[in-house]
Amino acid sequence: MFDLGDYYTRQEVHALIGGSVQSYLPTVKKRVVAGFFNPAFDPDAPRIVLAGRGPIIEGTADQLTRQADAVPTFVKRRVNCWEYVGRYRVVRQTYDQAEILPYARKANRVGDVTSVLFLQSAD
Repeated sequence: MFDLGDYYTRQEVHALIGGSVQSYLPTVKKRVVAGFFNPAFDPDAPRIVLAGRGPIIEGTADQLTRQADAVPTFVKRRVNCWEYVGRYRVVRQTYDQAEILPYARKANRVGDVTSVLFLQSAD
């Protein structure tokens, strides 16, 4: 469906798989269908993703962890330009603030991160 290393807009991805064009983890029928990660917020994406605050943000991070299946994953390269980097799945999620802190510092997001997702390529 997507070609590794190719660039897509959120609208193009939405047309193929659905879900929100704004959420970092868009869902369809309560299942996460893709991951969209911005290096400005997640400098180690796609392998390490920081979940912020808010019921939808936290809920979709937890849902992706529970699903255990890999989803198409994209990393922002410039405005409305997302590189397809493969299919990734969560292998671990931590809520431990001591473990979160170094990642939050690196991203300039201290106090904003509720959990860290560790992802692995399924390709």
